[in-house]
Amino acid sequence: MITTVTLNPAVDKTVYVSKLTPHDTNRILRVETDAGGKGINCARMLKRLGAETAAVAFLGGAAGDFIETVLAREGVPLHRIETSRPTRNCIAIEEEQTDQPPTTLNEKGGPIDHSELVAMFEKTKELARRSTYVVFGGSIPLGVNDDVYNVLVQIASNAKAKSVLDADGELLAEGIKAKPFMVKPNLEEAERLLNVTCRSKADVARAALRLAEMGVELVVISLGKHGAIACCQGVIYDAVPPDVQERSTIGSGDSMVAGMVFALERGMSIEEALRLGCAAGAATAMSSGADIGSREDVDRLVNQVRVKRMEPSRG
Repeated sequence: MITTVTLNPAVDKTVYVSKLTPHDTNRILRVETDAGGKGINCARMLKRLGAETAAVAFLGGAAGDFIETVLAREGVPLHRIETSRPTRNCIAIEEEQTDQPPTTLNEKGGPIDHSELVAMFEKTKELARRSTYVVFGGSIPLGVNDDVYNVLVQIASNAKAKSVLDADGELLAEGIKAKPFMVKPNLEEAERLLNVTCRSKADVARAALRLAEMGVELVVISLGKHGAIACCQGVIYDAVPPDVQERSTIGSGDSMVAGMVFALERGMSIEEALRLGCAAGAATAMSSGADIGSREDVDRLVNQVRVKRMEPSRG
């Protein structure tokens, strides 16, 4: 089983306008609403791929009920950690007359009570004992310390489950100290962590090697539509996805994680895992708003992903 843990889920609302004009009245063309949060997205893709999965999440209020309904509709088993505060909302404003990224407005979430955090730790421990992999990722709500992923990775490791971490800033810096099996920062997150600027894929490969030297067995640095650079046991891989018509990149990185972990749990090679991960990410990028890609699109795209080995260079 693959368990996902989401500390700061959200109801994602994508608002479409012709062109956003600040400080003026804007007419909305349409609104799409979906369940969000890295672990939530990952669990949904895992289920679509056919994995045995379970999602653990802090949820509260009507927004939490909405996320629970979405997961139930898709057949994702949910372990809800009830919170006294309602689950947050995140709004993305998409302009149809531009190729620029959306304007996002994200609530912080929380605050989380100590008893709620203890309940999250206990449920994670329980499910980790039955899981091959546990996926952690995303921001954290108010009331939770920056070392929370360090604690959660240790909980999973003590239960003999492999941890996957997708986080940013101090959350990633603290979490990586617990030596998760896999980390998947995007390029900007990796650059911030290492205090470097990557101008080429060779630079990204060196960054992946540095992260691996921190005790991580599998490092995947996602590059958006350019795919990913991965490092596993000193071997560098360059994964290039097919050229697809992107509609929204929300959840693409989470889908990549799902595809890779799904493949690895089934004993596939790193190359095969990267192909499935890139295909899953591309399939989600083709979907609108905060929706997740379909299994049919993943299956169609997977053989179009190119993976090759790179010579590691520490120059």
